[in-house]
Amino acid sequence: MKKQMKKVLALGLATVMAAGITACSAPAKEETAAATKTAETQAAGEVKDEYKIAVLLPGPTGYFVATKEGIDAAVKENNVKIEYADAQWDASKQLAQAEDFIVKGVDLIAICSVDSGSGEKIVKSANESNIPILAFTNAIGGEESGQYDGLVSYVGQNEVNTGAVTGELAKQLLGKDGGKAILIEGVPGTTPQINRKKGLERALEGSNIEVIFNQTSNWEKEQALKIVEDMIQKKTEFNIVICQDDNSATGAGQALKEAGLKDTVKVIGLGGSIDGLQAVKDGLIDGTTYMSAVEEGHVAIETAVKFLKGETVEPVTEIKQVEVNKDNVDTFKGEW
Repeated sequence: MKKQMKKVLALGLATVMAAGITACSAPAKEETAAATKTAETQAAGEVKDEYKIAVLLPGPTGYFVATKEGIDAAVKENNVKIEYADAQWDASKQLAQAEDFIVKGVDLIAICSVDSGSGEKIVKSANESNIPILAFTNAIGGEESGQYDGLVSYVGQNEVNTGAVTGELAKQLLGKDGGKAILIEGVPGTTPQINRKKGLERALEGSNIEVIFNQTSNWEKEQALKIVEDMIQKKTEFNIVICQDDNSATGAGQALKEAGLKDTVKVIGLGGSIDGLQAVKDGLIDGTTYMSAVEEGHVAIETAVKFLKGETVEPVTEIKQVEVNKDNVDTFKGEW
């Protein structure tokens, strides 16, 4: 009888232990299933707890202060953490910064490249590491639109179209009779210098405006002032100075004003900077272009977040430059 009782107790104990093991293992299976579902959700492009985006800037300028304002605003509106890196206009430094972010495993890199060549290397490295990469402001590659294989998207202006806007302004200012123009360009070999000139030439085709001289100012006001002073001293006849940036335009306008020629010679800038817009109001220059740097930064992050969420984004989002003259200048607010 005692042996039988022991068998019953042993059997009961085994049953209780088996039930306990089953009860303990059930939540573990549920947790595993939940973890698997979470991983599948993230892989499908749905919202994570927080996206980490690296923003690579080429160097310190007022323009990028405004761009960061737009980026920071977009960060507040979206589930994003931003980490900035400034290359101080050093292409090799920017490449190293990109490699560092790739090792950290950020969700996406947004780059405004120091130059197109180094930008291409960074895109290649990001692609090889399966890190999505988006370009803004400075296009990468040779396509006028800024579209480039390997990029999620390019957000910024089409430099050819921007150059064409300065040509349209020149035709409006000189009328059908046209005239002789001096072209003051930015840093030779850069994408803006090459494509802005290309757009200007396209816009002037068939007009009576002839570019009789062109020289670089390297985007510098003082260099542009010296170029125009030299042309005046040589008694060169010209009717308009077309510049690829506002700094150069204000320098050209100053030289003409000091020589007493500003009333007869027109000046065009590009960019819509605070100084450029004020120069239009003051009559120092006669026209410029405008594009919001704040909007550009905001759209860049919005586009990045859309991609990370699995939404379709366009290969190019163009932020267009528009004409500014004395009649509409008060409707624009300088950002940099």
